[in-house]
Amino acid sequence: MHGGRRGCRRCPRDDIRQRPIPPAPPTAGTRTDRRARVHGVRPAHPCFRMRIRHLMRRERSRHSMTVAGQEGSGGLGRIVSSAAYGIVGGLLGRAVGLVGTLLIARHLTPDIVAEVTVATVVALTGNWIAAWGCGQYVVVRGGEGRDAVFAATVVYLLAGVAMIALLWWASPWLALWMQAPRVADYLPGALLGIGIRRLGAIPDKLLARDMRFGRIALGSALGDVVYAVVAVSLVSTTSLGGQAMIIAFIAQSCVIAASTITAVPWRAWLWPVRVTKARLRDLLRFGAPVTGEIVLSEGARYWDKPLMLRLLGAHDAGSYGMAFNLAQLPAVYVGGHVGAVMMPAVVRARPDERPVLMVRALAFAALFLFPMAAGLAVCAPTLVATLLPTTWSRVAPLLSVLAIASLPAAGSFILSSFLAAHARNHRLMWIEAATVACLAVMLWALSGAGVVIASVAVGVAALLQWGLTVQACRQDGLRLQGLVRPLLRVASGCGVMVLAVLAWRYAMGDGLHAGLRLPAEVAMGVVVYGGVLWAGARDLVVDAFDALGLSRFLPQRAIREGE
Repeated sequence: MHGGRRGCRRCPRDDIRQRPIPPAPPTAGTRTDRRARVHGVRPAHPCFRMRIRHLMRRERSRHSMTVAGQEGSGGLGRIVSSAAYGIVGGLLGRAVGLVGTLLIARHLTPDIVAEVTVATVVALTGNWIAAWGCGQYVVVRGGEGRDAVFAATVVYLLAGVAMIALLWWASPWLALWMQAPRVADYLPGALLGIGIRRLGAIPDKLLARDMRFGRIALGSALGDVVYAVVAVSLVSTTSLGGQAMIIAFIAQSCVIAASTITAVPWRAWLWPVRVTKARLRDLLRFGAPVTGEIVLSEGARYWDKPLMLRLLGAHDAGSYGMAFNLAQLPAVYVGGHVGAVMMPAVVRARPDERPVLMVRALAFAALFLFPMAAGLAVCAPTLVATLLPTTWSRVAPLLSVLAIASLPAAGSFILSSFLAAHARNHRLMWIEAATVACLAVMLWALSGAGVVIASVAVGVAALLQWGLTVQACRQDGLRLQGLVRPLLRVASGCGVMVLAVLAWRYAMGDGLHAGLRLPAEVAMGVVVYGGVLWAGARDLVVDAFDALGLSRFLPQRAIREGE
């Protein structure tokens, strides 16, 4: 007993009315005695220490709420810094994966690569359908309680098992319809990789909800590195052929799943709790439009490969797939990461701040998307001649077309986060349905003119998607008038860059070593674009550096002029 403070659980009831016993004086030389002599404080009563701990915990909770409120205010700095992890990690991982893809192309023919790609697309399609919006449910409703997360986990895992079993059984018929028998050999391995990746999908969304994009980017980058190393090693040392790519895909899935699973406590998503029927009905209602939108959105990016395989054959489909993967570098790994960050950021932002937030995010993405797409388009002949064997020569014109055609799709993906934050999932679903229908019709109509002309269908569908998305955002108060001027200045810088690269190529001719032509053209483009942007759009550069937290590296005079 320590004196019977009223309300203390450790005191017997009979002692409550006793006068408190004064604390014993501190022993000389002890830590408590030194504190008393130096700071003039008495030793804390045990109950007083408990009160201090309670106050400290409350203060930490209040601080975390303040930080959350600041994050929810829609500041571009937090969004850009979060997206920067994804962009940098994604670009580094993609760079390694891209090198691996180019090395794989030296050992495999386009028809084998096309059939492996189609098998992977079939597995991914089943994965999108079986997701049923569970990941988005965790992001949007996960804060309502552990039952929301656990319900999403159970539905997601059980639906994945059913999907894998169904596609495994149907693989011979799918290969027969696509007139590619080897697809049936590749599909079981692709389904295994998807199943492994699904194990880490819910933890991935928990990380995204907490805006821990650095860990997500790390896992993706490591997965790309593992894929490249395993695939290149197997195709160069074994006779596995396309199965080497499937094995590499399984290894990549293991790394990505392990990275997300180990970053989230298993009790946060796997600990069993009681799930009510009302929760399940809410999850199923929520997931229906989300699933439709996601399936159609991803289908607009990937279903053209099976269509190309059926309409034009495996060789042209393989060349088209290689060009498409190269062209998607700016669209997916800049626009995609910015869009992924925008979803939780827009949800946290106040409704009146969301339009300004979206315009600044689009302008920031355009600074990188436009020059990357224009650079790929103008450098495509040099890149293909330098890095790919002659069997892939058709990739060059396809890359020039697809790099520009993919730009509107990246902007649409970023804008879709605005509609998702306003729960406009039905609008998104119908927009994606119109995009997929337009893509399928245009591919069928243009396939008779060859694969290069048929690839224009991607640009037509992307423009339609952009127009419908902008119109849908206007209904919720988003106006993009402030975006026109920044885009025009960025596009003008890209135009000057393209002309400079073409002039350099014409002036040098064959006088430069083949291995130095591509680095020289890239360096010329970077220098010219940076100079034009610094001269004509300095405020955009200053704003981007400030959002990234790098404004200290700019001269103070430049910052004042940019403001």
